[in-house]
Amino acid sequence: MVQSDNNDAHIARIEAWRQDMDAQMRAPDPWGWLAIVGMYPLHPGRNHIGSIADNDVLLPAGAPPQLGFIDFQEGRGTLQVTTDAIVSVDHHPMRQAVLRNHYEAGGMSVVRVGAVSFGIMQWAEDPYNVRVWDANSPKRLNFPGREWYPIDLDARVVGNFTSSSSGQSMTVAHTGGGTQALQHIGTVAFTLYGQAFRFEAAASEKGADYVWVLARDGTSGKTTYGAGRFLHALRLSDNEVDLDFNLFYHPPCAFCDFTTCPMPPRSNSFPFPLETGERFP
Repeated sequence: MVQSDNNDAHIARIEAWRQDMDAQMRAPDPWGWLAIVGMYPLHPGRNHIGSIADNDVLLPAGAPPQLGFIDFQEGRGTLQVTTDAIVSVDHHPMRQAVLRNHYEAGGMSVVRVGAVSFGIMQWAEDPYNVRVWDANSPKRLNFPGREWYPIDLDARVVGNFTSSSSGQSMTVAHTGGGTQALQHIGTVAFTLYGQAFRFEAAASEKGADYVWVLARDGTSGKTTYGAGRFLHALRLSDNEVDLDFNLFYHPPCAFCDFTTCPMPPRSNSFPFPLETGERFP
């Protein structure tokens, strides 16, 4: 158990983090996972966009029947607006715009019309696609909230981090049925509830001050998401990380049918139910 700070203060931080995670899930547009209502593969040439059924990218009812099209060529999409409705790209009204995907500098270009937004995505082995968000999605509006196990201060331990050679990767399965390469940055050795473990660690989207641990346990597929849970662990030094499994959370695909998520490597598994962090109701 980590004893480096006041327990009450740490509990308060966990509770604040949980509130932030709940707010993030409920966001009305990128990156609110509950607002996603569709994901449509792009094909070369014109991809028509609108709310009537013959479009390649189908927008929710209430959006323009024919908004326009994306001309998609070699990984790059150009939006051409044909509707009279006001359409913005990154908050600026536009009739034509080259759309960045989420890997490019500046991030994904967000196209908005009314309560609907969309942009170009590509993940793992998925094709380039248009992901659509609707602020009025019933799933978002009726979400009861994320659920959590009680906070357990014994579920917070210091792990010993051993870095790997730069440029290495590890291939894991993902929930779409294919595989995905994660940037492997090392291993984390730790003891939790009297048992010793050594887990593989990946690069974290939160930056170099964190390591990303994906894991399963005895709750997986029962009271928690079957494909596992995620933890972004703060690096305390070059060779130590703060592993607080109260921050163990469900990936987006636990809530959304229109995304895929990497699954833990086989070695990252607890042989017992880890009743900390996020759970299902």
